[in-house]
Amino acid sequence: MEINKKILLFEKLNCNNVLDIGLFYEVLEQCQAIKTNYHEYMTTAPINCNEELRRLPTADYELCCALLTMLLREDYFTNGSFVRRQRSGQVKPIIERIINLLRQKAQKRICSFSEKALASLNGFYVYALIDPRDDKVFYIGKGTGNRVFSHEIESGKLNKSEKQKLQKIREIEKDGFYVKRLIINWGLSEDEAFIAEATLINLMNYIPSCQLTNEVSGHHVHESLTVEDFELQYGAIPLKAEEIRHSILVIKINKLYRRGMSEAELYDTVRGCWAASIKSIEARKVKYVFGVYNGLIIAVYKPDEWHYCYEMIDVPQKDLLKPEDYEKIKNRIYFTCKDYSVLDEEGRFYLNKSIVNLKVNQTAQNPITYLSPESKR
Repeated sequence: MEINKKILLFEKLNCNNVLDIGLFYEVLEQCQAIKTNYHEYMTTAPINCNEELRRLPTADYELCCALLTMLLREDYFTNGSFVRRQRSGQVKPIIERIINLLRQKAQKRICSFSEKALASLNGFYVYALIDPRDDKVFYIGKGTGNRVFSHEIESGKLNKSEKQKLQKIREIEKDGFYVKRLIINWGLSEDEAFIAEATLINLMNYIPSCQLTNEVSGHHVHESLTVEDFELQYGAIPLKAEEIRHSILVIKINKLYRRGMSEAELYDTVRGCWAASIKSIEARKVKYVFGVYNGLIIAVYKPDEWHYCYEMIDVPQKDLLKPEDYEKIKNRIYFTCKDYSVLDEEGRFYLNKSIVNLKVNQTAQNPITYLSPESKR
């Protein structure tokens, strides 16, 4: 049967008021969608209908039909259960997903622009890739010609790629959907496209519910900041070399920090676990630890004790560690503070100052570096 005819048949069921079980059986049979072996699609034994229905958000067409058959068979053993589920709104979402999946298959899918469309693009354009399952943007890009189509082609060729963007595309396709491709602006010069791409990435990265998979930020990309944060970061008083009075461990947390972190989350982020040795810390007589984000000292701690991870004494985020993670970090170090929210006057002097003018490698891969008084250099 043609997909469009199937859609029309399932549309008859797309209403909470349809209580005729016979009509559901009839539609499934006409669409050759009834699953007499529905139990083979289930993950619970004995079958728990409520648990199985939780799989609906990611169910493909076959599983949707199996779920619908499951509910019909449940009614056979428990008369009236299907009508109760229909009235409570548990059946309609299955029908809606079936219809959406069928529409995806019926949709005319283009893999390149026509010559006329290419001419109308008139240069560079900026585009977005959207997950049709929740209509959220997951990638912002720029390009010319048929660049917007290339990601799905890459997805097919690079099966072993671990890139987040390609993983997302594979997940979408596995669920029976196609990536939505949105042309945001066109007729741009290359410089204009760079700026537009960067602006959109800045904005999207600021929205908590939006998680872009862009592996490399666009040109001219700076993190979006509130005016208060902008003043704090770019109006910060520079810390001068001669003002350093203590031995300091500097930890850059550019990739780990996120705005809105709680005091406890920031503490756990800064304190470990790091590839260093306690002997080196003790030899340098480190007194303070700086948590530095984009050159700004956003946290200052005065450690009470240092430990190796294998000691398992108050390890940061211990509950989130998997056995394989522990193996990787067991020889790294971290510190503890009895009261990390309390800072003495000397420590407060450093807080919210900038170290961008100091001789510290801001781009080094190793997030750890040291500062010491000039008299000890």
